[in-house]
Amino acid sequence: MTQAFEPDTNSDQRSGDLDLGTLGSAIYKKRNWIIVPTALAFLLSAAFVSLVKPSFTAEAEVLLENQENFFTTPGRAELQPQQEGLDTDLVGSQIQVITSTDLARQAVERLGLVGNPEFDPYAKGLGVFSRILVAFHLIRDPMQIPAEDRVIATFEEHLSSYSPLKTRAIIIQFSSRDPALATRAANEIADIYLEMNSSAKREIARQAAASLAAQIPELKMKVTHALDDVERYRAISGLLAGANNMTITGQQLADLNGDLSHARADMADGQAKATLIRQMLREGRLAEVPDVANNDLIRRIAEQLVTAKAQLALELGTLLPGHPRIKELNAEIANLEVQLQTTAESTAEALENNSKIAAARVANLETAIDQQKRAVVVSNADAVHLHELETTAQALRDQLNSSLTKYQVALASANSTSTPADARIIARATPPQEPSFPKKVPTVALGTIAAFVFSLGAVIASELFSDQPQQSDGAEEPRPIEDRKRIIARIASRLKEFGVSRDNVEDEDAEISEDGDISDDDFGAKIAARAAGLQGVQIVATRISESEAANAALLGFARNLARDGRPIVVDLDAQANQVAALFDAEQKTENVLGLTDLFEGKASISEIIHRDCASRLHFVPFGSGQQFDPDDLDTILDALAQSYDFVVLAAPPLATSEMPKALAPYADFVVLAAPKNQEADAACAELKAAGAADVLVIDNPDETVAA
Repeated sequence: MTQAFEPDTNSDQRSGDLDLGTLGSAIYKKRNWIIVPTALAFLLSAAFVSLVKPSFTAEAEVLLENQENFFTTPGRAELQPQQEGLDTDLVGSQIQVITSTDLARQAVERLGLVGNPEFDPYAKGLGVFSRILVAFHLIRDPMQIPAEDRVIATFEEHLSSYSPLKTRAIIIQFSSRDPALATRAANEIADIYLEMNSSAKREIARQAAASLAAQIPELKMKVTHALDDVERYRAISGLLAGANNMTITGQQLADLNGDLSHARADMADGQAKATLIRQMLREGRLAEVPDVANNDLIRRIAEQLVTAKAQLALELGTLLPGHPRIKELNAEIANLEVQLQTTAESTAEALENNSKIAAARVANLETAIDQQKRAVVVSNADAVHLHELETTAQALRDQLNSSLTKYQVALASANSTSTPADARIIARATPPQEPSFPKKVPTVALGTIAAFVFSLGAVIASELFSDQPQQSDGAEEPRPIEDRKRIIARIASRLKEFGVSRDNVEDEDAEISEDGDISDDDFGAKIAARAAGLQGVQIVATRISESEAANAALLGFARNLARDGRPIVVDLDAQANQVAALFDAEQKTENVLGLTDLFEGKASISEIIHRDCASRLHFVPFGSGQQFDPDDLDTILDALAQSYDFVVLAAPPLATSEMPKALAPYADFVVLAAPKNQEADAACAELKAAGAADVLVIDNPDETVAA
């Protein structure tokens, strides 16, 4: 008996897409899985914040800055502008100091925390559970650790310190169940930090003073040796210091230069005066020459000459020129003039002689200067070496003076009892009013919301994974055997209702049991028998001749299978693309990888499996090749049957290929897309004769067929 099976070819809804309505219904059905965990989380978080002992956190703030000023270090006041800026990179190092074990040890001692149960849980001895762990050597015996070390370890867990971004402030936080203790501990830590900073500066000064004290005697000895070397070399080289710190040779050269200058001046002066006197003699102007006028002899002769001329003038008033008295006076005047001329010439010659003497002296001085220059050149080389010795001695003396100054400053700083720390407290801790842990409202809210989100996500995930199985390398993971058995049995039952052409089944009214099993005489039982293992049902789909209606019927049949199971369509027709309708409208199908590309090694199995654009149906195109070896088909079919409930082999039409008849004996059943007529009956007979177990005829949707 053969009936028409009308597939759902108009199904364009993507069953693989997220259906918000269905998802909302599923969440409502499983609301208890959300409400119960959420309520339980609310109760547990509320009980936790009510029963746990609260912890209080106190904060103290310290600002890092240089406290040195003119009044604390007057000798270094000029360095203050450079010391005002503190390197912000040191803030992290100061945080490490605050959280160091040494500071914690001092704080524990001052606060008296040894024996406090909060900081030393083992102060009253070990508990039973701890004794068991110690007995089996699972943990170290805490009682072997000194009580102070145990308290310090716990103290460091309660202490935290950080610095706000781009600031030099350090926040010191300390938590405790006692708010007063937390406040006192935070302030005590800040005080200890400042004391440690001051002590560190005093220790640095003390170490510097000790180092300088060891260096100063050595520097003094070096300075003494250097000065001795200078004086010894000065004596050996003859570079004794004279006036104005000049050497003797240099002083002598300077004196000779002075004498030479005077000699040259005297020589020039004598020559000039002699020349002037002779010129005046020729002009008769002796009285105008200073040297002649100042000569006593010439002055007396000149006075006598003036007296004689006056007498002559007097006598000429009463006597004639021929008178003996007049002649006597004229002779006397002439004699005086000759004496005056002779004396003036003698004066000029004396000056010329003095000039010659000065010239000779100049020559002698020049010779002496040349000799002295050679002596100075020789002494200059020694002076260079002497200068080096003096420079070394001066550098050692300066170093000694600097070291002495530093030693005095370091000694004063080391002995000071009020060395300022490079930090100050800007905010002392105050007793906290609210506990820092637990935050009751945020904790309860966060726990409740987290439980709600987690349970809601679990419900949504279970719903999504139940509708959309995950894929691995292009193939879906196989369902459990019982689930697959029920799905295939349900689909087989629906196929039976539409009619199956079969000769070996007598009872068409076999019923499906509640657990999904069906009787062995039913068509569905034969299909469900394959579900007992891990193999999916293999179906050969064909048509009598090439027809778009037949292709649509076969694709509708495959999509109908996707409603309940997981089918895959494998296109075996190289002449026509039977799966073209499964692609998106914008997707190009020319170079899509397919079955033949897998056989040729051009693609992997995950690359040839594609998804239907309108359902959860998977399909494998034929590929770019023209043909394939049928022997290779077994491997791919076995792999697909491991992951899919139905493997539909879309074979070429019966009119053009013998492939459907060749595949029919190996399939669970054959699907023939054809109108119900004699030609369809003949095709069914051919398929059964070829070895087909059952043939399911589905009518072309474009033709009218009686139900």
